[in-house]
Amino acid sequence: MIKINLLPHAKRAKTSDMEKQIMLFVLLIIVLCSGILAAGIWTQGKTSDLEKLVEEKQIQRQMLLSKVGRVNQLQKELEGMSSNIEAIKKIRSQQQLPVRYIHEMARRLPEESIWFESLNLSRNALLEVSGVALDNQVFARYVDSLRDSPFISSVNTQRTSRRQVANRNLIEFLCQINAGPEESSSMESVDED
Repeated sequence: MIKINLLPHAKRAKTSDMEKQIMLFVLLIIVLCSGILAAGIWTQGKTSDLEKLVEEKQIQRQMLLSKVGRVNQLQKELEGMSSNIEAIKKIRSQQQLPVRYIHEMARRLPEESIWFESLNLSRNALLEVSGVALDNQVFARYVDSLRDSPFISSVNTQRTSRRQVANRNLIEFLCQINAGPEESSSMESVDED
């Protein structure tokens, strides 16, 4: 059998639209606040990571600056050493010049024809030489030979005169020789002669 209930149904209490909108609004605010809170936490985490990265970079920068300072200091020391080495090389090259000048004079000296009695070398590469020669032609050839030398810039004869030595008439001379180094020459050229 079929039963039919003719009694009216219990009516539910109607919730007004206003309450639904308020609930929806509150729910929306909760979701929005949760989103803002999550974004804030995420941003704070990123900011914290970036600050750590900045600190690491600052520390790395300080280390590199100290290394750059050390490199600059070493570079200045190296430049100082280079200038010292150049000065030493220059002094060493000039140190051998007086020996080269005298060697050049002795190498061009005709044997058994000219004898030096005195030789004086000043700091400015000026040589004063006095001595005797067999005759004027021997002395003139010697002076011409010196003028052809790359180590001699000029020869100035101060005086020549006759002089009696062991019953021989010789020519006494006094001359000044301005020595000038040949820059490209080396000590090897002196050793070859």
